[in-house]
Amino acid sequence: MSTSRVSKYRNLLVIYILYIIFWITLTVILKAVVFPKDVSIALTRFVPIDDALTEVGLIFVIFLPISGIIGALLGGYILSPIIMAFHKFFYRSSKYYGIQNESEEKKIKLLSSAFYPVLLAVNFSFIFLTTEIPSGILDPNLVSEFSNVFQIQVLIRLLEQFVLLIFTFGASTILFSPVWVLKDSGIVFTSKEKVEKSNEPLLIKSIGEWFQTLLKGYAGIGVLFTYIFVIYDFFVTFITHLGKPGNILNIPSLILWLGLPFYLIFSMIPAVILHDALKKRRLSYIRKIANKIGIRDTAIVSFELRKNDERF
Repeated sequence: MSTSRVSKYRNLLVIYILYIIFWITLTVILKAVVFPKDVSIALTRFVPIDDALTEVGLIFVIFLPISGIIGALLGGYILSPIIMAFHKFFYRSSKYYGIQNESEEKKIKLLSSAFYPVLLAVNFSFIFLTTEIPSGILDPNLVSEFSNVFQIQVLIRLLEQFVLLIFTFGASTILFSPVWVLKDSGIVFTSKEKVEKSNEPLLIKSIGEWFQTLLKGYAGIGVLFTYIFVIYDFFVTFITHLGKPGNILNIPSLILWLGLPFYLIFSMIPAVILHDALKKRRLSYIRKIANKIGIRDTAIVSFELRKNDERF
């Protein structure tokens, strides 16, 4: 990676290093204070270590970032041209397409890039959480101790979702990386020639924004219903086990669950950096395919304001 690129990604790299340090520190503290036993309990068979706390840290700093990188590559190079071709085929008689060239380099915005993919990953993982799939996803000894001894039912569900995120994180990135690619490509569509002599509003939009609108609606509404269910399940569990040992620990478990979309964003940093580092190759790739399906013209988008006639 060149010096200029390191400088460009410096803030994100510093944040990610601090994120790693946070998980290492948290793991050490929890091992010393909360779980001082010499016997370690495994979290899941999907992480090859018999230490639940270490496995949770590895999920957030290694497994989720790798899942995001794989999703970004697959979605960017495979799904992006499919979505572009589908859009042009479906709207071929009512839309006109062009390529808008960027005049300057855009800054990387982690929150706007990663927030909705993270919401979608959380939503997908919760869908699987409500099926029979999680029944064998955690180590039986861990489930027995946290569920039967400590009565921390909410924590069990949260840990199950952590493991499921290894897979759903990549799946959501596969779906959202075409948004990043198609928005960067500058490929836009318009209904100008259809509406310029009618009363219909003029539409100029990128294919990436069009696809993002579809995904954002599903991700946002899905997570809203997810957390309504999570909060309801928490109160039922908490009231059912009121007065039992460890039941109070369901409260911090709920707080961790509600904050999941916000600290998951940092696991997306490697995928976002890789996506930006491959920008020139991606633009060349997607525009070659656009040319093959007939998207060749340069789009010049302008915006003018005119004073209204004061007689009206």
